[in-house]
Amino acid sequence: MAGNSNSGRSAKPAVVHLVTGNRSKKSLAALHDEIQNPPVPVGAPPQPEWLTQAAAEEWDRVVPDLITLGLISTLDMMALVTYCEAVADYKTFSQRIAQVNAQQADRGDVMTFSTGAKQISIWRQLRNDAEKRANQAGALFGFSPMARRNLKVATPQGELFPNEQKEVAEKYF
Repeated sequence: MAGNSNSGRSAKPAVVHLVTGNRSKKSLAALHDEIQNPPVPVGAPPQPEWLTQAAAEEWDRVVPDLITLGLISTLDMMALVTYCEAVADYKTFSQRIAQVNAQQADRGDVMTFSTGAKQISIWRQLRNDAEKRANQAGALFGFSPMARRNLKVATPQGELFPNEQKEVAEKYF
């Protein structure tokens, strides 16, 4: 059905419009107002107790930058947990593959059955699944290369961000 709420591309946050050079039809004053008074308050959700150590480390690594860019809210806990756990799983399975390969060459990548048939190993399958989960959840926060492929930092007419925001924006965009 044409013209319903699902039509067109999803809206980008105001900070992304400013970083990409504001190709939208919104005025700079409206974008700055949206950054100063977001519809959902910017802030990190509380870190869940059940996160593994590796997931908690990833949480601590990305949350400060997400807060600085204004891309996270207390409502985003599940998406962030999904991302952090997927990254932790990816690290765990990568280490397991390296450990198995050190014991027996390529045993962590390919399983050979008694019939001679070969199949990708369970560790590689689990690692690939964790990579997909991390990429899907990370794309929600702009972590994937595809989410950033068209983003270019435009030459500002003045200082669009305080120094801290500018440094973080340059780090990711």
